[in-house]
Amino acid sequence: VYLPDDSIVFVSSRSHRFVNCFYTRVTTLYRMNGDGTNLRPLSSNVEHDNTPWVLPDGRLIYMRWEYVDRSQLDYHHLWTMAPDGSGQSIYYGNQQPGIAMLDAKPIPGTGEVVASFNPGHGRPEHMGELTIVDPSRGPDSLAATTRITDGMYRDPYAISENAFLAVGVPGI
Repeated sequence: VYLPDDSIVFVSSRSHRFVNCFYTRVTTLYRMNGDGTNLRPLSSNVEHDNTPWVLPDGRLIYMRWEYVDRSQLDYHHLWTMAPDGSGQSIYYGNQQPGIAMLDAKPIPGTGEVVASFNPGHGRPEHMGELTIVDPSRGPDSLAATTRITDGMYRDPYAISENAFLAVGVPGI
């Protein structure tokens, strides 16, 4: 994802770590200048941080796989951080097990995001139910979420408050 200053935030497995319970490389967030210089890590989670996007206030929203003193299968929620990696904080769902919350993006004109909520430990290709999250209702309130699809979709993108693009099995 491109930041307003033309730098790039991306996901990489260059940390050379592996998931504790499976032989899969851990991905974390990195930032570099648009010309490829000044590469630096933004996160150093022991498990995955991925699907970053820029919120209107300049923070990054991303999925963090939280695996500290609890189930390795159940906690894949939305977190935020400043573009320099500071201020990492829960955005939504840290106490809501069994949902992998991926590809969150802001909904124009609102303080909400739309994300793909994958059941359980996540599905291939990030397929899940598209869900709106209203953070003003609290970081763990079930009332903060509204499912907007019955089928499985990925890569949601809000055109407006009531119009969304997403990829389903047959296409967009």
